[in-house]
Amino acid sequence: MVPSAYVHIPFCDSICAYCDFVRIQKNESFFSSWKEKLIQEIQEYKISSLHTLYFGGGTPSLLSVDDFVSIRNCFPKDIEEFTVECNPESLDEDKLNAYVALGVNRISLGVQSFKDDLLKVCRRTHTASQAISVIENIKKSSISTFSIDLIFGLPNQTMEDVKKDISTFLSLDIPHLSIYSLQIEENSIFGKTGVESCDSDLEADMFEYITKTLEAAGYIHYEISSFCKPGHYSKHNLAYWQDKDFYGFGCGASGRINGIRYDNTTSLKEYCSNGPCPVYIDETLAERGMDAIMMALRTKFGLNIREWNLKYQSDFKEHYAQVLDKYREYFCFEGECIYLKDAGLEILNTILVDFMLIE
Repeated sequence: MVPSAYVHIPFCDSICAYCDFVRIQKNESFFSSWKEKLIQEIQEYKISSLHTLYFGGGTPSLLSVDDFVSIRNCFPKDIEEFTVECNPESLDEDKLNAYVALGVNRISLGVQSFKDDLLKVCRRTHTASQAISVIENIKKSSISTFSIDLIFGLPNQTMEDVKKDISTFLSLDIPHLSIYSLQIEENSIFGKTGVESCDSDLEADMFEYITKTLEAAGYIHYEISSFCKPGHYSKHNLAYWQDKDFYGFGCGASGRINGIRYDNTTSLKEYCSNGPCPVYIDETLAERGMDAIMMALRTKFGLNIREWNLKYQSDFKEHYAQVLDKYREYFCFEGECIYLKDAGLEILNTILVDFMLIE
């Protein structure tokens, strides 16, 4: 059984300056064809059981309740974790109540910052006060858990700005945070207008402050960009990080079935005419094993060596002995598992490059 499904809703009211995901300003001339093709794509799999379901984007909360219902009803009624990505400006109380009635039990809210000047830099259309109001509404609803997204390393953002964002986050008693350093993507507005990345030393200081402050407040740093209160892990994202298969539905979605990854077309015109047109990614067993290592070492749970050895027909400790020895001060072994200490997570990309150099 494939335990998880991701549905990509590519439409946005406006395009954020940092975004390079597949996203399109909502176009009614395409919308009905897109919805028809999406429903066809999902129904072909005849899914009878599902552990997690995630509507991402884009901006899924842009969908009308009727359109949301028609897509949601393609999936089983009982789903352990059903997450919808939302923006503050498109999530009102009526829509939130409709989501609850339809089995949504987790919201991921795109806040990005609690400072209005930084929101304007990012071309976000909500204000900090709007975001706080929506957060309070979510807390009063029957939604069992929720998360917000924040970004650090934004243009002209100072350490004091970061401290204010984290202070506001903690004051709102939110159970989960996904926080990302700004990456200047080539095809984003920032990339096209020559915005430069944050100074690397300042970015490192920001991340150190974020980590220490949240951990001191009782949050678990369970993945390099994710913090939660006990029991509030993102079960859907854990499926990715723990090497599970997942369906990917919609224009711009990716998925993995029987260990084979695929990418749907990113062209809305092609999707509306011909459906997902998936391109399957040809990987060797060793390459899949490397993917599993890269995902697992992002988390505090790490990699189960025995399971990896069986699945990828190799001896992890023997094959990667050189890397394990070079970075031995950064690794911890616990039972069958290996994971990185906090200092190791800070140089994760460097460590992974050395893993990839082993043939």
